[in-house]
Amino acid sequence: MPRFDAAAVDCRVSVFREGLLTSFGHDVTLQVTNLSLDIGDDDGITADFDPGSLRVTTDISESDRKDIEKNAEKVLDPRKYPKIQFRSVSVVRDGDRARIEGDLTLHGVTSPISLEARDEGARWNATTILDQRKFGIKPFSAMLGALKVKPEVEVNISVPHS
Repeated sequence: MPRFDAAAVDCRVSVFREGLLTSFGHDVTLQVTNLSLDIGDDDGITADFDPGSLRVTTDISESDRKDIEKNAEKVLDPRKYPKIQFRSVSVVRDGDRARIEGDLTLHGVTSPISLEARDEGARWNATTILDQRKFGIKPFSAMLGALKVKPEVEVNISVPHS
């Protein structure tokens, strides 16, 4: 069973702003810097992500980067919820594509999700949209809600061929 860590797997979460004062915020991408992903002989996938390991990769000021990472930690509360887990229940390959269905446990809530993956040569690349509210997460907001994060975040994950 191949096992991968953050040195091999690239997992990024894109967060988008909304509200009247969007010019004061940033659309940002955060990278998960601590994770493990296993692929079983039956193509079953299990993955564990450390919610406290999100680091901003967007080119912004150091001060803004620190604020965003601190806010992400407040929202995800990794002390109370130290692990994000994914367990596949179905992986259906069709040529250079795969549909992955599974259960994601985030912020103490387990919910089904699906990912569409593409074989792009040396790596499988998958994308999904997650609604934070589905997992009991209140999206970050500031300035009395005039600047806030959209409830939907985009997760992109890239895994080498096993």
